[in-house]
Amino acid sequence: MSTDDLINPIIPIEIFPNFENEIISDIVALNKRYGFKRFLIVGPSKEYRYTGFPDKQVFRDLGDQILNVKKQLIGSDIEIGWWCTTTIRIGKGSFQSIIRADGSIAEEACCPLDLNYRKTFSNNIATVVQITRPFLVNFEDDFHLSGGCFCPLHLNEFAKRVNRYYSREELQSVFQLKTPESYQLRQVWGELGRDSLAGLAASVRESVDKIAPETRLCLCQSGASERDGNFTEAVTKAFAGKTRPIVRVFGSSYFSDDPLNIPKTIFNPLYQRQHLPDNFELIHESDSFPHTRFFMSGNKLKSLMTAAFAYGLDDSLLYINQYLENPVEEEGYREMYRNEVNRFNALKSAVKECSVDGCEILRKPGTSINWVNITGRHGIPHTSKGGKVKLVSGDIIDQLDDNEITELLKGRVFFDGQAAFLLGKRGFSELTGVEVSSREDTILPPFYEGICKPENFPNVNNRLMYNYLWAFNKGNRDAFYQIKALAGTEVLTEFLNSRNEPFYPALTRFKNKFGGRIAVMAYNLSDNYVNTQSISLFNYSKKEMLRQVIEWLGDELLPVFVRNIPNTFCIFNRSKTNDYGIVVLTGLSSDTFNSFSLDVAPEWANSKFELLNHDGKWNPVSVETLDRTVKINTALSLMDPVVLKFTK
Repeated sequence: MSTDDLINPIIPIEIFPNFENEIISDIVALNKRYGFKRFLIVGPSKEYRYTGFPDKQVFRDLGDQILNVKKQLIGSDIEIGWWCTTTIRIGKGSFQSIIRADGSIAEEACCPLDLNYRKTFSNNIATVVQITRPFLVNFEDDFHLSGGCFCPLHLNEFAKRVNRYYSREELQSVFQLKTPESYQLRQVWGELGRDSLAGLAASVRESVDKIAPETRLCLCQSGASERDGNFTEAVTKAFAGKTRPIVRVFGSSYFSDDPLNIPKTIFNPLYQRQHLPDNFELIHESDSFPHTRFFMSGNKLKSLMTAAFAYGLDDSLLYINQYLENPVEEEGYREMYRNEVNRFNALKSAVKECSVDGCEILRKPGTSINWVNITGRHGIPHTSKGGKVKLVSGDIIDQLDDNEITELLKGRVFFDGQAAFLLGKRGFSELTGVEVSSREDTILPPFYEGICKPENFPNVNNRLMYNYLWAFNKGNRDAFYQIKALAGTEVLTEFLNSRNEPFYPALTRFKNKFGGRIAVMAYNLSDNYVNTQSISLFNYSKKEMLRQVIEWLGDELLPVFVRNIPNTFCIFNRSKTNDYGIVVLTGLSSDTFNSFSLDVAPEWANSKFELLNHDGKWNPVSVETLDRTVKINTALSLMDPVVLKFTK
């Protein structure tokens, strides 16, 4: 394994007033004991958001502070960079403030189209770079517009692009519509936000290039990036200039040790790795905020980082410290890293020539990823690009034109109820095999969902499944829909009352005139209760039904599927040579299982199976094989990932 394959985490740390020497000693200790080599000094203080735009002397003083740290570390292998913690939200100055959609003024946020702000901010960044020569400047994730700035500068620029002036009020009215004109205007509005942010980044790059063109500038991707024209790629390129583009992609859950949100939390890093250019260096947001195990365990951070490296990310922005005068009080995260670093490195190396395989959760920027909560708990591997079977939930339908929908329906697609409902409104029921409507009132509610022909579904041990959405989620009548099966459509399950009398279908499958294979479920995955708490979706029978429907859609077996065990997150990497696969399994249940069974595709059934140990070595693992089922005799426990290698 070359040194290029090794991870080299970047560690943020704040130099607290009057504790500079102690914190420098902490940096040295972290380097010697744990091998950390790259640190970012955090500043200036976010207090300026409330006290007003910081003057140039603030940046000079910060530069002097960072330079002093560097001088104290001469002779070591430690690199010092800078985390610029205030960008757009930097404090009120003599610049155009951002105007929100409702007309209120974000006093602390500066408009990136204000050329005076661009120049001042860029010069301030250059001042610090001039003094310190940091190996990296990392820009805070407040680098966004949160849906746009409606100030005169943006409204006038928008008018130039669409050849008509729209007031803020007019834009709000148009954006609420679901018409081709509205979608087109929203797209142009997003592009304007993207371009204004990229313009600010390019201005900073230009100022830095005059001093130290080798300095890398890193964007911390905001969760609002897709609302502002999906700006991640454009801004990252603008910051990069002639250096290699680098971006820290979001993928953590603050104040949370909930294991069940891991698959959804870590989906963005997968999506970015598969959709951003290959030459981009992607850094995972390994953020434990507020940086103590009162809120996030070391095991959850380990699980997120393991998944990030399985998804092909390059490195980690690793938050092991608190921003306090004793930053190293919490030892849990650095000890986790010491225990796991060899395994992280081996995993990163193993997937280097692989691609993430599984069902494709189809999305466009700004649309939902709610299928992740289903596949991510049922042991079904998923990807965000190139999957044979597409999993589609509601809101993306409104962003597809008729030609895109027709092409989609020629393939193999599993729709949730809302997507099928919207497709029906667009006139595509003939190609989905169903007509979907809001539910009619009935005297008895649909207590159950029942499998129509259980003999056709092996490994299903309960014909009936609960359906209490009508009781537990009364606030949304469309938490599940009413389906009418058209000619040629097979009804797999149907809703039943307590007398075992049927209402209407709950799950269907259909082959349309184009040869497309289509499955439709009644449930609305855009409903947060449905996709996280519904006993209609999270049960043993539904786990097995979903697997078998997906395999019918693809007309092939899943490469790997976790049998019987609930709440297991499965990632599958297939080598480009197709001679080995890497499987990462993360238990999301607090129960420990002494062994577990995987159903693998026939091509993997006779493989050599190895387990990645904490020393970074692949060791044989005890298995028992029966047909395509492989019993792995190792433990699966809560947020303690198991990494396996299948070699043909």
